[in-house]
Amino acid sequence: MIYGSALGISKGVSLLMVPIFTRYLEPADYGRLDVLQTLADLLSIVIGLGLADTLFRFSGAAKSEEERRRVAANIFGMTLVVGVASLILTQLAAPAIADALPGGVTVIQTRLILGNLALGGIMLVSLAMLRMHDFAGLFFAGSVGWVVIQAALGAMLLSLGFGITGVLAAGLTGAVLLSSALIVWQFRHTGVRLEADKCREFAVYGAPLIFVGISGFVLGSFDRWILADAVGTARMAEYTLAAKFGLITAVLIQPFDLWWLPKRFAVLDESSGAERIARTIGIGVTMVVIAAVCVATAGPILIRFLTPESYHGAIRYVPWMVLIAALHSTTTMFNIGCYSGRTTTWPVVIDGIAAAVAAAGYFMLIPRFGAYGAIAATILALGLRFLATYWASQAVVQIPYPVFRLFLMALAGFGIITAMQMLSASGSLIAAGTAGIVGLALFAAGLRLIPLSASLTQRVLASQAND
Repeated sequence: MIYGSALGISKGVSLLMVPIFTRYLEPADYGRLDVLQTLADLLSIVIGLGLADTLFRFSGAAKSEEERRRVAANIFGMTLVVGVASLILTQLAAPAIADALPGGVTVIQTRLILGNLALGGIMLVSLAMLRMHDFAGLFFAGSVGWVVIQAALGAMLLSLGFGITGVLAAGLTGAVLLSSALIVWQFRHTGVRLEADKCREFAVYGAPLIFVGISGFVLGSFDRWILADAVGTARMAEYTLAAKFGLITAVLIQPFDLWWLPKRFAVLDESSGAERIARTIGIGVTMVVIAAVCVATAGPILIRFLTPESYHGAIRYVPWMVLIAALHSTTTMFNIGCYSGRTTTWPVVIDGIAAAVAAAGYFMLIPRFGAYGAIAATILALGLRFLATYWASQAVVQIPYPVFRLFLMALAGFGIITAMQMLSASGSLIAAGTAGIVGLALFAAGLRLIPLSASLTQRVLASQAND
């Protein structure tokens, strides 16, 4: 609940910023801001070095608290070295990077986003550490405080006419404050180490995840650069806004991910770990499907309510963006086998092939079909990635997933979203979406994907016997 509250408040503040952004920024500026965010997505993968996932893998498998602290201290030391090096190198390269980006971004805007990125790896690892050790209250304070500071300062600078530069300056200010607090906490809790043998071991595991991350960038953000050239930043803004609402699907699942992903390797080592994982993933997939229907219902209504009419073209893309986000989240839930070894070869191969398929699709389809070409290429690549990830993970670790029941649940959700896509009136969407969500919850209970409390079941049975 604490993780969920942190995410709910953080994303709620971000949602409240949408009407402010769309009021003070023209669609072309909004698209230009997304080009910079796409750059951040790419470089954060390289700067991160897969260290957060490495922390989950090795700290989660540690046999003692002392060993867990040693792992965390070494990973944090690596993070600090990478952060300082990336800050120097990216600032030196900022003019060349600005020239290479589409949309006409400035050097100062590029420097601001790159400064934010250099601190991002430090924040990512430290926040992951908080999750590993169940410091949920500190996680809440850090993540919510970060977003509130950025939003308040960003809104003020936008109102004063600083535009995109003001938004980026607000982001950097928030990053400096949060990273400073997290560095102090990390020093006190784990200290910092740089042991050569440990760093080498972590690098062997984490470095290939850079390629996994770059593949994820291709699957999730690379299409924006091609769209910016093909249709312009103003038209791309509709696609970008729809993607922002589609990602709410993943946000609704994040409390589950924040709780489950750091713990799954420890669960796998239990005597009945495979069965527990299967039950947990059944709940997770059910949450994904219900979340997708919620967002497909609310997204179009919120876009109409929160944004000027010049942005309302985004509505037609929302259901597809929801599907893309759902595929991303579901694949992550089934990849435990790919990440359970000492290396990460399988994710590199699978995600690399999926990225190649997506990139080829973007170059072929976007010039001809625009945003729908990007959507088609992404869904094809993500579908192949999901199937390959499931097969490879099962080849490494056999998990008895309720495959047929999960397939029925996903099919029901897809059918409801498809039906709602034909509805345009807000009232019709609300009624259909509400009925669909209730129906899905009952359907999931009927499929036994949502377990009822044992004590509740016993009380019901006892009451029936007494009657």
